[in-house]
Amino acid sequence: MTQTEKVHELERVIDGARDKAHVILLGGHPDPDAIASALAHRRICERIGVSATIAHVLPISRSENRALVKLLNVPMIKVSDASELVEFGYISLVDASACETSIKLPPGLKLLTIVDHHRPASIPKAPFVDIRHDVGATCTIYAEYSEHGLAAFGANGNDDGEVATAMFFGIQTDTDDFAYATPADHRAAAYLKPFVDAETLSRVGRRAMSAEAMEAIGRALQDIEVIRDFAIAGVGHVSAVNRDAIPMAADFILRREDIDTVLVFGIVDDRIDGSLRTRRASVDPAIFMQNVFGDDSEGRPYGGGRADMGGFRIPLGLLAEVEDETKLWTLVREVVRTRVARVVPELEKKRDTR
Repeated sequence: MTQTEKVHELERVIDGARDKAHVILLGGHPDPDAIASALAHRRICERIGVSATIAHVLPISRSENRALVKLLNVPMIKVSDASELVEFGYISLVDASACETSIKLPPGLKLLTIVDHHRPASIPKAPFVDIRHDVGATCTIYAEYSEHGLAAFGANGNDDGEVATAMFFGIQTDTDDFAYATPADHRAAAYLKPFVDAETLSRVGRRAMSAEAMEAIGRALQDIEVIRDFAIAGVGHVSAVNRDAIPMAADFILRREDIDTVLVFGIVDDRIDGSLRTRRASVDPAIFMQNVFGDDSEGRPYGGGRADMGGFRIPLGLLAEVEDETKLWTLVREVVRTRVARVVPELEKKRDTR
């Protein structure tokens, strides 16, 4: 299907679902690419004449992400129960190919569209699916939709600054300040740039770090274990609002000259969260996560990823009944390292020699 055909198909699918309200439900802790893609999707719905609401379940955990929402007045609602979604008839996913697992969706909610740049464990089914893991951000895909005429920026004198700024920032952050950007990402950024509010973009991009996040990175550096060019480290307990201390620690450790792949994990509320970063072309984060952690009871992988990064979330289950935080962390640390040793056998050998 050509890009023009995809644009027409997306417009047709949305236009054919006017009978009920739409919800764009973000998965995980919303990041700039997800938030901005949701804005872009909502904007397309508005141009077609369909009502759409952006919603998320987990908190927005990173300071620049909260700044993005505040400075650009992003209209989002937080939901915690299925009853809060019964008013919607259709659900769209952006920057994800599976629905958020921490909430049970109402049975009448129909999956309508999926637009994502992550490699899925299996191809999802919906009336419209556009998954491209050869681009660095989902915002790149939405920018291409606009460039090909679907809710084009600058058309009819519309003020598109807020959405364009969010999308540009989404591409920028998901490509590590364009270090990993593809030609498509650069083209999308060039298309958006004339509509970007430079001052707002600068304010959003001032990435502050909380004291808790800094302490978590310190714990990761103390806990780090290196096997050849692979590193694993735990950060202990981290609050949900500072959950992104985990990927921050992974990004920081990857800067060490003798490491090309790193896995960092910690306990966030009632689950284990982790992030993987790699510079090695032979390491596929999605396959690595699948081999280490497998699937949940419904056959969905605990983790996923793209070419250079991935993440996972695993419920604590019975371990959540351990009230002593120190004992709980000891158990979690042992379980995760044992699992990782399945893929990195040298980790188990190193432990056996102690």
